[in-house]
Amino acid sequence: MTIASILPDQLTTLRASGLLLAALIIAFAVVRRRELRNADVLILLLTGIGLAIVSGTELTDRVLSALSFERGNGGRILGLAVFAIVFLFLISIRALSVGGRNTRQIAAVLEGIASEQFRLEGHRKHFRNRIAVLIPAFNEADNIGYVLEQVPGEVCGIATAILVVDDGSRDGTEEVADAHGAVVARHVVNRGGGAALRTGYRLMVDSEAAIVVTLDADGQHLPAEMPDLVKPVLEGQVDVAHGSRVLGHADKNHFARELGIVFFNRMVSLITRTHVTDCSNGYRAVRTSVLPQLVLKQEQFHTSEFMIEAIKRGIPAREVPVTVEQRLHGSSKKPAVLRYGVGFANAIMRTWLR
Repeated sequence: MTIASILPDQLTTLRASGLLLAALIIAFAVVRRRELRNADVLILLLTGIGLAIVSGTELTDRVLSALSFERGNGGRILGLAVFAIVFLFLISIRALSVGGRNTRQIAAVLEGIASEQFRLEGHRKHFRNRIAVLIPAFNEADNIGYVLEQVPGEVCGIATAILVVDDGSRDGTEEVADAHGAVVARHVVNRGGGAALRTGYRLMVDSEAAIVVTLDADGQHLPAEMPDLVKPVLEGQVDVAHGSRVLGHADKNHFARELGIVFFNRMVSLITRTHVTDCSNGYRAVRTSVLPQLVLKQEQFHTSEFMIEAIKRGIPAREVPVTVEQRLHGSSKKPAVLRYGVGFANAIMRTWLR
């Protein structure tokens, strides 16, 4: 095969446009090579070269013919479309990979900033050997004060200390929590309840807290029921006590959400081969020493992730009856029912499969 044999018989307007676009892509990659990642420069160069080959030679026609995409009846167009779809799929995978890496880097930076500030302000000593009450909060200024007032000063004979992780609030949540005597760690941007809890867990592990109790900032969980969660952990019966509204009591919710709770409970029970009654409850007590064993990545749909991780790691756990009431003020931060369901299912499957 000679070079002349693969050159086109005539340079059509379409081929000329393709060659021009290829030249521009290659030129862009060369000029901006210092500002782009090496992988991105390589992708641009390969794209430009590939487009130049498609536009300036008959090589593509020969490849398509070998793959039975013959001329006529749109055969060649279909062949090019198949190659384009494969190329776009690879680009999409690349974009998802970069996006995931950026998300992890942002999360690490936010957690690092909060941890460093926490250390510099000398808060670690307030939690050592105590029961840490960890409350993630986002724009809960109307509710957080009441919740903090209800937290007992000691549980099962051990003093409590409160950490509020303000997840990028803009309504004065941090100020209200501080005024009620809580230690506040802050994310400068909102990342989700899972990210806030992850920061709080890290701080409590570093502070050597004895037990960490997590509850919502909107008043749905009753701090008075905290001893029911702490007691089995403190006595060494289990390492994690999950609150369950199914075993306890819950105010009526939207029918779709009630149905979703039933469905996801059965789903988690099936895949973990463990009877689960409430996989979407964030009220729990956990022995701090087991937290480093858990791989927690979910930014928002974190309740099921924690439960599934604990089951996979063989961490002794039980569900304890608790009460879940309507939030005190404002509207729920949860997304719409359909989006919430999709996100929750995705969190369950990702945690189970990893």
